[in-house]
Amino acid sequence: DTIRESYRDVQFTMILTLLLVVMVIFVFLRNVWATVIPSLALPFSIVGTFAVMYMLNYSLDNLSMMALILSVGFVVDDAIVMLENIYRHMEMGEDPLEASLVGSREIGFTIVSMTLSLAAVFIPVLFMGGVLGRLFREFSVTICVAILISGIVSVTLTPMLCSRFLKKPSHG
Repeated sequence: DTIRESYRDVQFTMILTLLLVVMVIFVFLRNVWATVIPSLALPFSIVGTFAVMYMLNYSLDNLSMMALILSVGFVVDDAIVMLENIYRHMEMGEDPLEASLVGSREIGFTIVSMTLSLAAVFIPVLFMGGVLGRLFREFSVTICVAILISGIVSVTLTPMLCSRFLKKPSHG
């Protein structure tokens, strides 16, 4: 019963974290589509991480759930950087498709380098020895996979969604 209650508490924390991240995005961007686009990076990255965890035969224990909770903030970060650059181009007068192409080309390398740098932070945990190393291996792999998938989503899905759903800002 204690383990199940602990797991339910972790699930609640993850849902609360997701809602808080979406709320913060909306407060700062003040645009529904600009909030929806980076918010879609969350479920894609989490579901992709679940798929990799399934392929690696990992379980949903407290450590893997904690890795997913921590990765929620990291996952949205890349998508917001991409969205902001594309939106900047739209403010300069480019249409959404052109702004998405130019903006993603400009910042794509930066997103990839940010993603790889962030994932590299957790690699030493992957190579820890002993019982503690085995315990945290699943944590490290889970958070690295979530970060890497979010990077892929940010350089592919985010520009595509921006080109389709963002509208030119009205100057007035």
